[in-house]
Amino acid sequence: MTQNIRQKFREWMDTLVDTIAQSDAGIDAVIAGIRAALTGKNPVWAAIKALVSGLSGKAKVALVLVLVLGSLLAPVLLVVLLLVLIVAALVAAVRAAAT
Repeated sequence: MTQNIRQKFREWMDTLVDTIAQSDAGIDAVIAGIRAALTGKNPVWAAIKALVSGLSGKAKVALVLVLVLGSLLAPVLLVVLLLVLIVAALVAAVRAAAT
């Protein structure tokens, strides 16, 4: 189990390093996250703020559109998920009763 966690951590770090190497905004986000962690603040929130501030105008607009669209579609997706679970439960009950 410890080996599995170490492997996942290594893969995550490799992905993080690759992402940072491709983007100046990513480097700023990591630096802000480390700075916040060292000062006792929330590193995730600091990294998110630094990442968004480093994005271009078009990327910021796209991010806002994705967030708005996601918040509008989330209730619909939740209802669909609940309906699928109800149907799956009914099918399982019918199969169990038939056996």
